[in-house]
Parts: sequence; structure tokens; C-alpha cells
Amino acid sequence: MKPLFIGIFLFGVNISIYGQSNNESLISLIDSLKLLIAQTQNDSIKAESLNKIAEIYINSSPDSTIFYAEKALILAEKIKNVSIQMGAMGFTGEALIYKGNFPKALELGFKAIDIGKNISIRVGGSIGPTYYNMSEIYSQIGDYNKAVKYARTMIAFGEGDMVGVAYSYYQVASVYEKINRLDSALIYLDLSYNAFSKLNYSYYPTVYDVYPGWYNVRAKIYLKQNKPDLALKDLKTTLQMTLKNNQAYLSSNSYNDISEYYKILNLSDSVISYAEKGLAEANKISYTVGTLNASEILAKQYEVENPVKALYYFKLAAETRNKLYGAGNIQIIRDMIAQNEKKHAEIETAKVEYQNRLRMNSILGITFTLFVIAIFLFIIISRKQKAKQKIESAYNQLKSTQAQLIQFEKMASLGELTAGIAHEIQNPLNFVNNFSEISNELIDEMNEELVKGNIEEVKTISGDIKQNLGKINHHGKRADAIVKGMLQHSRTSNGVKEQTDINALADEYLRLSFHGLRAKDKTFNAEFKTNFDPTLPKINIIPQDIGRVLLNLINNAFYAVQVETQHAASLHQIPQKQPDYKPLVMVSTKNMGTHIEICVKDNGAGIPAGIRDKIFQPFFTTKPTGEGTGLGLSLSYDIVKAHGGEIKLNTAEGSGSEFIVVLPK
Repeated sequence: MKPLFIGIFLFGVNISIYGQSNNESLISLIDSLKLLIAQTQNDSIKAESLNKIAEIYINSSPDSTIFYAEKALILAEKIKNVSIQMGAMGFTGEALIYKGNFPKALELGFKAIDIGKNISIRVGGSIGPTYYNMSEIYSQIGDYNKAVKYARTMIAFGEGDMVGVAYSYYQVASVYEKINRLDSALIYLDLSYNAFSKLNYSYYPTVYDVYPGWYNVRAKIYLKQNKPDLALKDLKTTLQMTLKNNQAYLSSNSYNDISEYYKILNLSDSVISYAEKGLAEANKISYTVGTLNASEILAKQYEVENPVKALYYFKLAAETRNKLYGAGNIQIIRDMIAQNEKKHAEIETAKVEYQNRLRMNSILGITFTLFVIAIFLFIIISRKQKAKQKIESAYNQLKSTQAQLIQFEKMASLGELTAGIAHEIQNPLNFVNNFSEISNELIDEMNEELVKGNIEEVKTISGDIKQNLGKINHHGKRADAIVKGMLQHSRTSNGVKEQTDINALADEYLRLSFHGLRAKDKTFNAEFKTNFDPTLPKINIIPQDIGRVLLNLINNAFYAVQVETQHAASLHQIPQKQPDYKPLVMVSTKNMGTHIEICVKDNGAGIPAGIRDKIFQPFFTTKPTGEGTGLGLSLSYDIVKAHGGEIKLNTAEGSGSEFIVVLPK
């Protein structure tokens, strides 16, 4: 993590830095800390002072950071001060990242996290630098999800590590900028700025009010948003801040970012000038990523202007990239991550197994106690269980039989519908075939007339062909509509209501029912009529379900007139019609204001008074054995009721029957 000073005032040492330049202030602070180390005999003061020197050098001399942090680490381990120990490990890891040693930094990060995970040392931010380092490493290798995860971990520390919170917001913003989540990046930048403004230790605001890299990230966002002027302003701000403090890491980034800005403007001299400055700053501290970025910019810029220099910088970029992201280096990182994840998985597995053993011992103790009681209860329970099993078996058998009957009813309905559709679809298909044959003949005639040069006759024939194609198209669409209607009926209802034209629905199922019966019995014939109310509005229903109701009622009506036609004495010895009897089924609709009515009427034998109260009961049927399940009217009644409606019956023996479906608008 970038400079995370816990305080300039250390163990009573008051170091005034006001009135001096920022760089002079830092040099003065380092000298004071070195003097304190030489004079004190307290190892804790020495270790913490060494840590602070390591922290101050982080952006200007990573090698010095490693040197002083390792000394602090030795003392911290000696006095068993875990907080100082992890701070030293965090600063060392950050310096290693600047120098491009990702594997070593990652190894140090895993170690620090393992040390600190069970110790309450959050206060003071000692673990903060490590989580920042882990986020930065994962960001560098392109694992942005884990980069954000580690950065967010610091946010949870809250007031225990306000510096970490400020940098965590900054790091999340940096990752989001890389993956082009620009709005989210700006939100986190605002959170970061607010957090930095609340920090109360002397590095802020006497050195700078916010971490300079903050402006670099915002500048990159501005460039992507096509706001170059705002981007340049931010880049100049961060450059001015970092040059004052002789912080080569930050200056290198700023020079490189400014170079990228001028690259967009096609100002070659400025691109080269700032990239060379960025490379020089990176070389001061062996900042590997800065070297890579600068050398890649220069290589591309010199590619046309100076091939010799371009080759030099291409080689430098290749060597640097291989050092950072070479196959061996990345493989080491992947192996380390895999081993760490495996280790943590094994630890979690061991914890679970231990908890399971404890739980098992408790269960065994309780089980032994209950075992004696269970013996006495076993006989009683087993008897009850046998009785329960018999009841459940009978119940399951009943449910299975009922389900089979319902499915049979549905399949019978679908079979009748399919037969009707097959008949309906044959007509348009015949038209399509006939007009296709005629069109083929016309094409032959047109070719003959073309050979003769009779253009007028060709035009006449082409007009006829066009008319034929129009008719083919018309009847094809008609067949398509019939197939869609079949699919609409056969598919499982999704329970979603739709605005439906009831007149069209009733007309469709009337025709399909009639042709279905004709397909089953070629000798059957009956007249059917419709009387649809043209003022009927569309209403909100489940069309598949209401369609099944209409199909069932219309099928029953045709069945009634078919029985009467054949003089079948199956309906309780009802007197038969006269020899001149003409079977008729009428389907009509009415707009009743608050509701609509769909009437299905036949002139069959009617329903005897003794069974009228039973017709809507499940499994009751007047049809001979094997011709009906007795579920059609029962299911229809339930469907209409679920729509908030009802089914009424008007009938008299010898005068036919009329079923009226009432549906609310």
C-alpha cells in the first residue's frame, strides 16, 4: 500500500516539518528517526522507527525500503510484536512489486495473512499494506475479481485502519478503470478522496492532500470519456506533487500517462520526451512496470521515425515483459496460488472433520440414551407405521388412478382435435398443390412464348403465375394458422392470461370438433350454426384452458345429436325423435355488460332430471363403458370457476340441452 504513516510524532519525538519543502521535510524526518534508533534501547521503538523509514522510502527507493523493513522484521520477530512484523512484511512486499518480483511478494503476502488471521491486530493498519499488495498483484496478472476482493477486505477494517480504507477505495477504482467500469470507478474515487480528507496524520496535508495516483486514475477515465483537457490537468497536478517529493515511482507513472495523452493528440515529440522521462524515473528505482510501459510507448513511437531506436526499445520491452510475465514467472505465481488455496481447503476440511467428530460424539451419547426409550416405543410405532403404510398405499393408488383418468381425458380431447385439424389442413394443402402444378405448366408456356418472342403473351402468363403465387401464399398462411391453433391447444398451459377474441376461439373449436368427429365416424353428419355477438370485447383468459372447456362442451353436444341420429337408447330410455329429425348444434355469444356468455346448444334428447345434479361430479358419465371418463365436465367446471365464472345448464327431456359459460370481463 502507498505511504501509510501512522504518525510523524513518534514516542515523544516532535519533528516540525512546517516551513520546509516537502522533500526536505521527509529527509529531516528520516534523519530524526535514524537518530532516535541510535539513541534508544527500546527494541519496539527501534523496530517501529525502522518501519517508518522503510515506508517513507517506498516511492523513492524500494531497495532502501527492503533494507530497513527487513531490519524491522528481525527486531519484531525477536520481541514477538506481530503488528510491527506484518507492517514490515507489507512494506517489503510493496517494494518487491515495484521491482517486478511478483512471486516473492505473493509468498510474503500469503505468509502475513496466515500470521494475522487469528490475531486482533487490525488497529493501526499493520495488515493493510499486505491486502493492498495482494490486490495489486492480482490486478497485474489480470485476476480482477480477486483484486477487488482483497481491496474490499480493507474497507471492512473501518476506523481501525482509515488509511487502508482510503487506499482500498482508490484500488477498487483503479481496477474498475482497467475493466472500463468508468461510472463505478468515479464513485470509488469520490469515496477515496473523502477518506483521504479525513486522515489526521502529518504526511497529509503537508505533503499532499490525496495520494497522487488518484489523479492518474481519474485522468485515464477522462481520456476514455473523451475529456482530454481535464485529463491533462490531473496529470500535471500529480506530476507536480510527486516531483516535489522526489518520488520516482509516482513520477514515472505520471510521465508515462502524459506521454499516452500526447499520443492521442499525435504530438510525436511530446510523446517521446515524456516517455523518456518516465523511463529515466523508473530506472532510478528499478521500477519494472514503469520501465515496461515507457519502453513500449517509445518502441511504437520510433517504429516509423527511427527503426534503430525502435528495435532497442522493442528488445527492452520484451526483456522487461518476460521478467514480469514470462511463462516461468506466471507459472510460479499460479503454483503458489494453487498451493495456498489447497492448504486453506485442507485446513477448512480439517476444521469440518473436527467439528463433525465432536458432533458425532454428542450424537452417540444422545443416541445411546434414546435407544432404551426407542425399544419400548418400537412395537407401538411399527404397528402404527404398518397401518399408515396401508392407508398411504391405498391413497397413492387412488391418486395414480385419478391422474391416469385425467390424462386419458386430455389425450382423448387432443386426439379428437388432431383429427379435426388434419381434415381442416387438407383443404389449403390441396389448393397449394393444385396452384403449384398449374404454375409449373404456365412457366412452360411462358418459356415457349419467350422463344417465339411473344412478349405480350409472356406478360399475361406471368400475371397468371403471380396470381397463383398469391393464392398459394394465402392458403399456406391458412394452413400455418391451423397448425398454430393446434399447437396452442396441445401445449401445456402456462397459467398466464391473455386478451382473447372469444368469437374467434369458439368458431375455431366448433369447426375442429366437427371435423374430429367426422374423422372418427365417416357416417356422422350434423348441421352447426354460429351466432356471435359482434360487440363482444376481448377478455383476459387463459386461452388453452377455455379452449379445452369449449371443445368438451361442443364434443358433448355433437355426441348428443349423434346418439339421437342413430336412435341409440342409451340415455335412460328417452323417447326418440321423429324420422325427419335433423341434428343441429348452435354456438353463440352475448355481451351482457359486466360479463359475457358463451352458449353451446344442441337439439338432442336432453338430460334426464334424475342425473342433472350429478353431471359436474368427477367420474360421472352417461356414455357407455369405454367411451368416457366422466371427467370432461368436471374439469371444465373447475377451469371456468378458476376464471371467476360459472357454467349453467338449461335442459328438458326431449328438447335438447344448452350449456352457458359465464365469464367476467
